Amino acid sequence: MTIPRKYCPYCKSKITRKIIENRNRDYCVACKTIFYDNPLPVVSAVVPNKNREILLVLRNRDPYAGQWCLPSGFVELNESIEKAVIRELKEETGIKGKVLRLLDTNSRYNEIYGDLIWVTFEVKKTSGKVIAGDDARDAKYFPINDLPKLPFSANRRAVKRYIKNYQDLWRMADSFKNLEQQQEKTKLDLPTDSLYKIISKDSHLITENWVSEVCSHPSTTKYGNYSHDILYERAYQVISQFSDWMTTPKENKKHIWDYYTKVGQQRCEQGFKLSEVLSALSLTRKHIFAHVLANSNVWKKSIAMYQVLEFMWQVNYFFDKANYYVTYGFETVNTLSSK
Repeated sequence: MTIPRKYCPYCKSKITRKIIENRNRDYCVACKTIFYDNPLPVVSAVVPNKNREILLVLRNRDPYAGQWCLPSGFVELNESIEKAVIRELKEETGIKGKVLRLLDTNSRYNEIYGDLIWVTFEVKKTSGKVIAGDDARDAKYFPINDLPKLPFSANRRAVKRYIKNYQDLWRMADSFKNLEQQQEKTKLDLPTDSLYKIISKDSHLITENWVSEVCSHPSTTKYGNYSHDILYERAYQVISQFSDWMTTPKENKKHIWDYYTKVGQQRCEQGFKLSEVLSALSLTRKHIFAHVLANSNVWKKSIAMYQVLEFMWQVNYFFDKANYYVTYGFETVNTLSSK
């Protein structure tokens, strides 16, 4: 419990209490000094390692001596909260760190220190060996899913925030790890093979869906001037180029990008706007995604996340490259025209 003031530190007169600004405050009648009491700022650090563990210290003094908590301490005068958390980390655990991000702020009352404002950061270890400092009996890493009970509610709240921030990333990493283990045991083919087979099998349906939309989409109005057969052939060529790209060795892909350069040149000469051509390619990508993901059982598998991410990365990479070479084709025509 905080010790109440008895005498003014400035004139040594006896302190009284007075309602000032709607609060009962300490007040010196003699020198008319108003004493404003503010919460004390406390910093804490969540310091993780690569094994999903966080660093805790065993407290050496009250409150909660003998219990584990995050490295924590008070901010000093003329010290930023970022510098304070790095200093406390060094004093209590022996390591140096770098502040990565703010995790949580929280107000709490403490029987010894009164009102506190807890500011917790995620901190990356940069150097040093973990050794308990003067304010701690011990310091070590604990698994994030098997922590001892933390006595400070502000610590518990910050750890929950940390877990929430990373739980999706951890699930993704676990999915990849499980996939690798399954592949080692069963020698599975690339998990996205089944998705690419859907493209080959249903390329005519994907093409028809694209033709229907490109003729009516507001960003591709010029395509509506062409017959169904011409548009169908163009879209089918694009999808075929994607299949070709997937099965062609890296060093032999030049003919694919030459094709898209030529497409850019032709569309420019035909009076298409570059934005229309790029939008048409974007619609092709959209219909590939929509059809493949709607007609696969990818969502029912434990390795679904890996399959979808791998497939989306490959499709996006291909169409980004295609957009580049189409644009390059446009530019070559415009360059020749300006000479």
